[in-house]
Amino acid sequence: MQAETDSPYGASKLAAEQVLLEHHHSVRAPLTIFRLPNVFGKWSWPNYNSVVATFCHNVARDLPIDVHDPRTVLSLVYVDDVIAAFLRCLDGEPAELFGRVEPVYSVTLGELAARIREFRSCRETLAIGPVGSGLCRALYATYVSYLPPELFSYDLRKYEDSRGRFVEFLKPADGGQFSFFTAHPGVTRGGHYHHSKTEKFLVTSGQALFKFRNLLTGERFEIRTTGDRPQVVETVPGWVHDITNVGDTEMTVMLWANEVFDRAKPDTYESRV
Repeated sequence: MQAETDSPYGASKLAAEQVLLEHHHSVRAPLTIFRLPNVFGKWSWPNYNSVVATFCHNVARDLPIDVHDPRTVLSLVYVDDVIAAFLRCLDGEPAELFGRVEPVYSVTLGELAARIREFRSCRETLAIGPVGSGLCRALYATYVSYLPPELFSYDLRKYEDSRGRFVEFLKPADGGQFSFFTAHPGVTRGGHYHHSKTEKFLVTSGQALFKFRNLLTGERFEIRTTGDRPQVVETVPGWVHDITNVGDTEMTVMLWANEVFDRAKPDTYESRV
């Protein structure tokens, strides 16, 4: 993209384009010119020519970053999309003389810094944004690629009592939270109902007995499942429920709830099945 500027570097890029264009017209050589905006992704050098690489490298190591003007707007393309565009040309797909990489992401310097800082803080808050698509997906993949090996893992807070352990794992911005818990043989957990909250349970080891009671009709229902059978058991609003370890070994259960637990308004009401 520097070919569009008046700098000496940009002038050299424009001159290089002219040489290629002359060759293209004289011998009909296939040619596609890409005027790339700021490319980001894994393996870019920090503290060199990529602000994304610098921010990711420094934030991952708890080093300061310098945001001169947070209102500055950046145009970014992800390296995977760049390579995909190059490969389409090499594979002979019809292309315009001036090639395009899509999508082009627009973000301010302040927003960029804030998002990357959020990636780091998610290890403490467990809250993570929508990193499965778009710019956030590409930025998160880039940030993680700058983690040094000693930061490939991190500890979680463990809550433990006579029944077993409970550990919160992740709280995605677009969908509840993930956790797991254990129960010793004979231990029952739960014994409550929800008005709106729903949950999905997956027993990964041990043997479980789920019991349910309908608040209005008194109807009762039971489900037995084990870690050898990957089966999801859902809790339904208006049904009291509990889970008992009916095996001889510790039971481990993965849990997803459709909303993050709010201590001020937990939507959890004790009641016996």
